[in-house]
Amino acid sequence: MDDVRVYTGTLVADLVLSYARSMKERRKPLQALVQRLRNHDFAAAQVGPADLAQRVFLAIGAVSGSEGQLGERLDAAERMLFASEFEVADLQRQLTTYSAPSSS
Repeated sequence: MDDVRVYTGTLVADLVLSYARSMKERRKPLQALVQRLRNHDFAAAQVGPADLAQRVFLAIGAVSGSEGQLGERLDAAERMLFASEFEVADLQRQLTTYSAPSSS
C-alpha cells in the first residue's frame, strides 16, 4: 500500500425550511434532497436534533483518491444544498487526508 492517499470530505449543513409547520411538512423536501445527494454517490444523514420542524442538520460525506476531485465533489454537493428548498443557515467543510505508512 505504498503511496496510497485517501481524501475524505465532510459537509455539515444547518438547513432551514421556514414554511414547514411540522416535521411531516419537512419530510418530503428532506427526502428529495437526501436522495439527490445519494444519486450522486454522496453519503448523507440527518444529524443533531430530529424534533425541529423548520431546521435540519445534514451531514454529507465523500471519499476520493484525489484532493482536487474531492474539492469538486464537495462543491457539487454545496450547489445541490443551495439549489434545494432549504435555506442554508450554516455550512461547515472539513477535509482529511490518510496516507499509508511506507513499508520500508
